[in-house]
Amino acid sequence: MNVDSLPLPEQVKILLKNLGYHTLYPPQEEAVKKGVLNGKNVLLTTPTASGKTLIALMCAAKAVLENKKVIYLTPLKALANEKYEEFKSLSILSKTDGSNPTIAISTGDYDVRDDYLKEKDVLILTNEKFDSMIRHDPSWVERIGLVIFDEIHLLNDDDRGPVIEILISHFLSHSIKPQIIALSATVSNYKDIASWIGAETVNISWRPVKLIEGVYQNGQIFFYDGQKFETLRSNYGPAIDVAYTMLKEGGQVLIFSDNRKNAVSLAEKATVVSSKFLSVLEAEKLKEFYEKIIASEELTGIGQRLANCVLKGSAFHHAGLSHSHRTLIEESFKEGYIKILCATPTLAAGVNLPARTVVINSLARYHSECGQSEDISVLEYKQLCGRAGRPKYDNVGYAITVLRSGDPKTFFEHYVKGSPEPIYSKLINTETLRNHVLATIVRFPGLTEKELYNFFSNTLLGYQRRPQFVLSKIKSCLSYLKLNDLIEEEGERYISTEFGKNISFLYISTSTGIHYKTIFEEYKNIKNKNINDEDLILLSAVSSGDFQPKFYLRHSDYSEFKSFIENNLMSIFNIFANLDFKCFEYVGRSFLSLKSWINEETENEIYEKFSIEPGDLYRQVESAHWLVHAFTKLSNLFGIRSLQSVSSSLEERLRYGVKKELLELTKLEGIGRVRARILFFNGYKTIDDLKKAKEQDLAKIPKLGPIIAKKIKEQLKYFP
Repeated sequence: MNVDSLPLPEQVKILLKNLGYHTLYPPQEEAVKKGVLNGKNVLLTTPTASGKTLIALMCAAKAVLENKKVIYLTPLKALANEKYEEFKSLSILSKTDGSNPTIAISTGDYDVRDDYLKEKDVLILTNEKFDSMIRHDPSWVERIGLVIFDEIHLLNDDDRGPVIEILISHFLSHSIKPQIIALSATVSNYKDIASWIGAETVNISWRPVKLIEGVYQNGQIFFYDGQKFETLRSNYGPAIDVAYTMLKEGGQVLIFSDNRKNAVSLAEKATVVSSKFLSVLEAEKLKEFYEKIIASEELTGIGQRLANCVLKGSAFHHAGLSHSHRTLIEESFKEGYIKILCATPTLAAGVNLPARTVVINSLARYHSECGQSEDISVLEYKQLCGRAGRPKYDNVGYAITVLRSGDPKTFFEHYVKGSPEPIYSKLINTETLRNHVLATIVRFPGLTEKELYNFFSNTLLGYQRRPQFVLSKIKSCLSYLKLNDLIEEEGERYISTEFGKNISFLYISTSTGIHYKTIFEEYKNIKNKNINDEDLILLSAVSSGDFQPKFYLRHSDYSEFKSFIENNLMSIFNIFANLDFKCFEYVGRSFLSLKSWINEETENEIYEKFSIEPGDLYRQVESAHWLVHAFTKLSNLFGIRSLQSVSSSLEERLRYGVKKELLELTKLEGIGRVRARILFFNGYKTIDDLKKAKEQDLAKIPKLGPIIAKKIKEQLKYFP
């Protein structure tokens, strides 16, 4: 089937051909036959790179020209950014009124209404952002003609799954039902999911690049199709030996490691191999990338190790890297300069970085909850294999697993021939369900118990479980929410209290809200407040269930910070019931590293002191900032002005990583913690000081220069 024969407006066909699309892949053709361009709900479960995004793009183009709003939902910010770049191409189309479609992206600030987004034609959002938006204004649903759920298999994820499920349920429950397109590479019980959504199915195993799966064992690679390769046997380990063997065949190698430490170690070993496959031009380009990493504003030890790898054609990629370093690695790998990339499995669910060869270094994953390692699921294995083979560059992709025990035949039977584990609702978790019952009451005040049950019967939980089970869960949630003053009952109808409404709008869990409320109540009863309010607020935030990632207190941390803990925190532990030393042990390193951050210690100092990598530090800062913001709002609600003032200041200090004296300077765009401190050191301590300064004098200050100096002076016009 070619593009010219599709039931699409002519300008959409021209756009598609200009983007390089002339004929459809088999899964795309099947989706068209199933009515995806005629408004039918469709579930596409086809391999990575089989063209699912093009289906979404075609349907979005058709919808906006019919004056319908389009929502594209992704589980990750990185994926949202990727899709935004792809969907921006729709802006050249011409609507019936002669205007061009508007495309926007939004992924954060959960308690902001973002009403301006209502006017956009295409929105690229994370699931959580959209959930937050319709908590503030449920009328959003009425405006939507097409909604696309990417990575629908994450319904099975404990954290992300319930939000996806609730959003789908809202569309299924609404009188105005938009078209739903759900996308995934791996859903075994796709018929159940399609039946729940009311969708046609496209379940085709076709992929544009042939996939050949195999295992490495004792110096040999055994492929499922019968091929067998001998590998070099070095001291660097099986994954590097496999990488060397496959690089000789061409392309690049992506090695999936079981954890960050091993990913870094493998990348450093891989330099011996990767450096052998670099051309002179590639080596020169990698030197440029090396210098960019070295020139980072706050280079850490992990950044230096990354730079050393990049110089020789290898790299590692994991959540501990800073955003700028991850982006640089992704770009250099896409361009073919990095020959071996060693990554943690999170990359498989993130940005699109395929390679001719994927090496799975270990089937084992350590699970902290059960305290032991377990073999990965078939679903995860399939996701990792999905990165093998670069469309338009490779005719074949190889996925090779290092088999450390067992035999190849058993591996092939379980992983290669096996089906991914079925998807089950994660709303069964009691606390998760409480959060969404509260959010539903906030969205639709005055619901009866029966109406709530009717809504939740449209969830996957309602589809998969007996009605009586779902009803009993709803009754239990309502009792809990009433007991904790989150909702009230008027007659037989439920409405949220101001407390409950604030929790829902702030997008925090009920347990975190109750945690804060308990602290407020105890704080009011303290006659002699001989405590540090800032420490209390930060400790309240990091000890909440919503704070992530948590870093426990090591013995060495306690030894080094014993004096600070005993002098500053023990009074808090002695007064507040749900803030004790045992609780602190689970988050102690997080608390102490955030204290270092707001006291302007560098990323490298924090890394050296606490072994917390830049990416983790940023996620901690982002999480703490959000939770302290919630604390500020709730302290105002409970009328504790003194805590509100301190909390508001702490919010900004966390945002920028500065002491109080720099907060005025960080109001300026382009002035972060480093430049603000330099300005302060050079005598420019306030906005008024900068107003009196000459632009040429500011330009001479290190790390500013003429461009930043000009930008500062332009902004000062708007300050009173």
